[in-house]
Amino acid sequence: MKRSAIVAAALLLGCNTNPPELLPPPFGPNGRQPTRLFFPTGLAQADGGVLLVANGNFNRAFEAGTVVSIDRTYLDSLFGADLDCSVPSPDPACNPQIPQDKFLDAVMIGNYAGPLVLNTDKTAAYTGSRDSGRINAVRVGPGGSLGCPPNAGDDARKDCRSGIIDLTPAGVDGPYAIAAGDSLPPGTSNAQSVLFVSSIIPHIDSISNGQIITSTAVAALSMQDPSKLLFTMPAGSLFVGGAAGSGYGVGPMVFDQARRELYLSGCYQRSTSFGSGEPGTGLCVGIGTNYLRILNVDAASAAALYLLDLHADVLSTYTTQLLLDIPDPPATPSGPPLTLWATMRNPDSLVVIDLPAQPSVAPRVREVVPLPISPSDMVRIDRGTAPPLLAIVAERLDAVSIFDTGTDQVVAQVDRLGDSPFSIQNIDCPASKPASACLAVSVFGACRVALIEVPKDSPSKTALRALAGSCP
Repeated sequence: MKRSAIVAAALLLGCNTNPPELLPPPFGPNGRQPTRLFFPTGLAQADGGVLLVANGNFNRAFEAGTVVSIDRTYLDSLFGADLDCSVPSPDPACNPQIPQDKFLDAVMIGNYAGPLVLNTDKTAAYTGSRDSGRINAVRVGPGGSLGCPPNAGDDARKDCRSGIIDLTPAGVDGPYAIAAGDSLPPGTSNAQSVLFVSSIIPHIDSISNGQIITSTAVAALSMQDPSKLLFTMPAGSLFVGGAAGSGYGVGPMVFDQARRELYLSGCYQRSTSFGSGEPGTGLCVGIGTNYLRILNVDAASAAALYLLDLHADVLSTYTTQLLLDIPDPPATPSGPPLTLWATMRNPDSLVVIDLPAQPSVAPRVREVVPLPISPSDMVRIDRGTAPPLLAIVAERLDAVSIFDTGTDQVVAQVDRLGDSPFSIQNIDCPASKPASACLAVSVFGACRVALIEVPKDSPSKTALRALAGSCP
């Protein structure tokens, strides 16, 4: 090559203005970095008690989020130390950095991850990316190993950002809530395992004279191969549901296997006032309804949406979570769950909804119980023949409340979790604590996981055992 050609080539390389790809830790941003938590959101427990944590990358500091796996024996050691970490001056051991060898593995996923859901045999985990409309899929192997399933990314690089399926063509623009279940559509004889995915972002059908007309849908994906869209169910539009505003996006969703129904709630709307150059999405404003949406999953795409407005009973328009009272062992068609719990804000409350055993009788609000400020996610703690407990996240209070469903009272509150606790998950307790329930809480703004022990027979003695991880 002539000298002038070599110089020209060097100049072209030197003028490359493409910014470097800022990969998240441990993959970058400047070479291999220590694994850590950053804006943790979804949680799930894999086989062997391994804890999976989705990192949402909500400040877009990196080009991707991650899913990491944390060693069960490490979590057991934190519970076993029996520290009380919610006191004003806790033991320094209450705030450990998670050792690098206790992070078993990590993979890259898309941004803005929400809830994390496992498939039936716990060999894969799924979460949505609201900025792309894609479902992230992560292979979960023995010992907490992680990778990308076929057609879900570059497994060799542990780069699962491409996702398993893009749901925007199906009208699910912002996949958020994911529920594992099954469906027996018309014309089939065997129930198939399904992942139901709802959208927090309404789909824009049209814009007429500046008015945005939207709809929302639920996608049903094959559990065996989630790249296959089985069907979609209309969950609301100007023409589906028979009520103004039923095309708004939804937040929480749960599956009632006994009744073969999905329950959805929450309200999100598209508006030019939320976006920058194009319509954005935010909480509904200026409405006077609080819909519980009900869909029969066996009707598939022909499902008729049933809307139940709870606003007259609860005086709230903001539902943050739904939870079925499913005992252990689970309910059956002949003995379905009879209670649906909902956390709501403004006013902050736990709403107890009766689910009648007779299909001809509509659900109804039985009770509204005041709660500490800003309730959101919750889990059920089974106590055998005793009434179950509910562990309820108080997001803006940086706390978790323990609610006794037998006495209708908050019997304990764990404070000082840090900025914006987000998701809560039952996890296995150490063998030394057979009479307790153990909880993991992702603390979004503090880049940590909180570990809480709840003695089932003495829930007033609930204690914060550790706050593992921190922001840099």
